[in-house]
Amino acid sequence: MNLDPFDKVKKNRSPLFALILGVAGLLAVGLGVFFWLVGEMGKPQVALNGESAHIGLTRQLSLVASDAKSGLRSIEVTLVQDGKKAVLLEKSFPRAGYLSGAGPLKIEEAIEITPKALGFKDGSAELVVKATDFSLWNWFRGNVTMHSSVVAIDTKPPVVSVMESPKYIKGGGAGVVIYRVSEVAGRHGVLINEIFYPGFAMPKRGEGVYGACMGLPHDIAALEKAFVVAADQAGNEAKGPFTMDLHVRKIVSDKIAISDAFLSAKLPEFATHYPELSGTPVEQYIKVNNDIRQANYKKIQEICSKFQPERLWDGRFGRMEGSPKAGYADHRTYLYNNENIDEQTHLGVDIASLEHADVEAANRGMVVFAEYLGIYGNTVILDHGQGIFSLYSHLSQIDVPVGTMVEKGSVVGLTGTTGMAGGDHLHFSMLVNGIFVDPIEWWDEEWVKLHMLSVL
Repeated sequence: MNLDPFDKVKKNRSPLFALILGVAGLLAVGLGVFFWLVGEMGKPQVALNGESAHIGLTRQLSLVASDAKSGLRSIEVTLVQDGKKAVLLEKSFPRAGYLSGAGPLKIEEAIEITPKALGFKDGSAELVVKATDFSLWNWFRGNVTMHSSVVAIDTKPPVVSVMESPKYIKGGGAGVVIYRVSEVAGRHGVLINEIFYPGFAMPKRGEGVYGACMGLPHDIAALEKAFVVAADQAGNEAKGPFTMDLHVRKIVSDKIAISDAFLSAKLPEFATHYPELSGTPVEQYIKVNNDIRQANYKKIQEICSKFQPERLWDGRFGRMEGSPKAGYADHRTYLYNNENIDEQTHLGVDIASLEHADVEAANRGMVVFAEYLGIYGNTVILDHGQGIFSLYSHLSQIDVPVGTMVEKGSVVGLTGTTGMAGGDHLHFSMLVNGIFVDPIEWWDEEWVKLHMLSVL
C-alpha cells in the first residue's frame, strides 16, 4: 500500500504545529492576564462628601478616591474661576509593582476651601477633581477620571432682623420670636443660652420671615445669650440679639414617702421592661428614678426634635376635669424609712379623676408616640406643629396609633397607674422643642391669645 507523500509531511509537522499553537495560546493568555492586571480599562472612582453648590468663608470636604485594580497613581483637586486656578490637593504615588495594586487602592483626604485666602471673589467657580490610575492603558498614561461641579462662592453672611420677641418670660414659660432673613436660610432659629430652638417659615408674614417657638427650662437662672441665628446656604452665619425680662421661677418643694408596698407593686412592672435591674428594691427604685428617667427624657427629646412645620392647633389647650395632685416643676424629695434616697423635679401636672377616666387630646395634633415609656408608663405624645407637643402618661389603655391626626377632645386613652404612678391619674405635660414648660399657661385662653396666637 502506497502512502501519500503529503501525509508524511503532515505527520512530521503535527508536533511542531501543536507546539506553535500552544505557545501562541500561552502568549494570548499571558497577554490577557497582563492587561487585565496592568492594562485594565476601569477608571478610578471619586466622591466628595460634604460637597455643596455653595462655598462660604470656609468649606470642609472629604475626598474618597479608589481604583480596585491597578491602584491610584495621582489625585488633584482644583478650584477654577475666570482663568485663575488654585490647587487644593495634589498627590502622586510611587509605583509599587506591575501587578494589581501598583498604587493605593483607596485614599481618603480632608480638604478645606477658603476662597478669600486663595484670592477668589464671590460668584461662580468650578471645583475639579482629577484621578489617574497605574493602568498601562491609554498608551501607558492610565485611566483618567474627571469630576467637575459648578459652585457658588458666597462669603457674605445674611442680614438678620428681629421683628418681634417677648418682653418678659419666666422659667418654664414659652414665647415666640419672629425674624426676617435677607436671603434663603439654611439653619436658622433662636439660641437661648446653649439651647437652640429651630425656626419655621411664616409665608403669610412675608418673604423671608420666620418664627421660632421657645420654651425656657424651669430652673433657668439668667439669660446669658439671646440671639436669632441664621446661616445662608453657604454656611455664613449671622446673629441678631434681642432682650427679654426673665422672671426666675420660685422653687416649690414636696416630700414623697416610698413604702415597701409601693416597691412591691411597681418593681415587677419595671423588671418586665428592664430585666437588667438588680440589687435591693431600694437600689432598683433609685436606678429607675434616675437612669431610666434620663433615658426616657432623651427619648422624648428625640421625638420632639422633628415637628410639623405648620400650626395644627388653635385656641387654648384643654385640661382634663379632676383634682390636681402635683404641680409643674415641684422639687420632690423621696424618703424611705424617713431617709432621703433621691431628689427629682416633676415636669408636668398630675390630675386625678375617676378610675380609668377618658383622656382627651388637649388640642388638634398628630400622634407621634404611643407606647410604654419607663417612668411615664403607657404614654401618648401629640405633635401640634411648630415645636409644640403635649404628653399624656400613666395610661391604662392607649386608643390611638402613631400617625393618627386627632382633633381636640378626641379620646387618646384611659387614665391608669402604669409607670411611676402610685394611684390612678393622668400626668400631663407641655413641651416646646423638647423642653418641658408650664401647662398652666397653655390652659389660659388670654395667655394663649396674647403670647402665642397674636404673634403666630
